[in-house]
Amino acid sequence: MKTSDYIQKIFGVRIRELRKSKGFSQESFSFECKLDRTYVSQVEQGKRNISLQNIKIMADALNVPIAALFSESYLSPKAIKEPEIVYKVKDNFSIQCGFQVSGQDILTASNATAEQLQLLPFSLYQSIDLKTLSAIVGAVFVGDLAEQVGAIVNPIEKGHPDIIPASGHIATEAQLRNYPDGLEIKVTVGNVSTGSNLQPGTPRINQLTGITWQAHHREVKSLLGLTIDFAGTLHEGKYYPVITGVFYANDLTENDWGEISGTTGRNTKVTGMKISGKKKMGSGWVLLLDKEMYLKKYSAKLKIILER
Repeated sequence: MKTSDYIQKIFGVRIRELRKSKGFSQESFSFECKLDRTYVSQVEQGKRNISLQNIKIMADALNVPIAALFSESYLSPKAIKEPEIVYKVKDNFSIQCGFQVSGQDILTASNATAEQLQLLPFSLYQSIDLKTLSAIVGAVFVGDLAEQVGAIVNPIEKGHPDIIPASGHIATEAQLRNYPDGLEIKVTVGNVSTGSNLQPGTPRINQLTGITWQAHHREVKSLLGLTIDFAGTLHEGKYYPVITGVFYANDLTENDWGEISGTTGRNTKVTGMKISGKKKMGSGWVLLLDKEMYLKKYSAKLKIILER
């Protein structure tokens, strides 16, 4: 059985267990999620590759964190081991994007994300690629930050931005595709030397050669960029993934993004942030993992000036 098929099977079993434990029939659960019953049935049977948006919808309907959908170890907040991380935070950070976001909000959401990530079985991180890892961390953080600031996750999968004001719940699908207020979030694991062959659970920071956020178009003007690494709680000689940096810029221009590539075959259209954009992100740092190796590397790659 392929790894992806195995993960779908395990996920489906977990959804069914949680649904039953909450007293939902499959029909009532489908109604609560506003999803077709056939679709839910196929998810529970491990026959559907569910989107991150629908994972969030199911978690909300079951009133559990996303991590609970992957881990049988989830019992209650008391079962969560405090992650072994310390952050440096820019306390005077504050932005208004249809809702207020402070440095402390970013810190709270980052800590909550770390707690949920370590609830997932470590075998999951050994089974997925780094792009999928970035998507999972991004989805968890978006949900945590939206809850922290009283906003909502954009209800549609291809909606922009990722977090919008709570009033957006009545917006049309067309409006949600380019909502006027909110916060767009991108995640990167960074670039490492060719041939590094780093395994899941091994910190990438020592071999980090660059930090590049990607987007699907060059019109991204405001961005909250996250960096992640295997630098959290130690588990049998390997580290859980955590957010290692959060950066913000609201003055990006088209010239801060490279040319669109990947327009042929099955590749997704994408553009990478140029050095000029990275400098803007670096000057707008909000949160950094308070370890010397990360502070030095990020300061060098993003031209961050830290007060000592």
